[in-house]
Amino acid sequence: KEKVYKINELTAHFFHENLYKPTSKQAQEYVKQRKLDNKTLKTFLIGYSNPDYTDLYYYLKENGFSDEEMLATGLVNKTETGKFINRFRNRLMIPIRDIKGKVIAFGGRVLDDSKPKYINSPENIVYTKGKNLFGLDVAKKNDLSKIIIVEGYMDVISLFQRGITNVVASLGTALTENQGRLLRKYAKQVILGYDSDGAGQAAIVRGLD
Repeated sequence: KEKVYKINELTAHFFHENLYKPTSKQAQEYVKQRKLDNKTLKTFLIGYSNPDYTDLYYYLKENGFSDEEMLATGLVNKTETGKFINRFRNRLMIPIRDIKGKVIAFGGRVLDDSKPKYINSPENIVYTKGKNLFGLDVAKKNDLSKIIIVEGYMDVISLFQRGITNVVASLGTALTENQGRLLRKYAKQVILGYDSDGAGQAAIVRGLD
């Protein structure tokens, strides 16, 4: 577990530093388009994964991690031919942190309209999506008597930037009992603010239950 936490932390900083490099123009343009300022980028440690297939793999190798340890994080995949390649390529990278601020997983968003829009880390020894809430580590630093729960990472990030800090996202699952317990620990009132489409409204009804 300790190794997985360490790899995740290193990787989050690796992606974050990538975002500021002259070679990351496409990601920088996307960030500008979404009007994300530097404070927001730093608060959520937002980064960028290059189109490169192996840069992260070799970076982690240089830092002394074994193939097995890297595979355990879900950041690296093994191909049928036995090659190790990065799971995330050419995406805006959003680290997912637990309540203590430890990086447990990643969400990667495309920079254009290609599909799938998001690729997420698979569940692993430190990450179970139904037990965590994206943004709770940031939200708990402010007043949390009311908490708004939204669908996606970018919803949380956009609201945060506009001064609404009491907001978290439910990591692509309908609200779970474990997430409910987490919310109860920190907030007196929970506001479900999912999307207004049919799926979002159905998720609200399930969440209320």
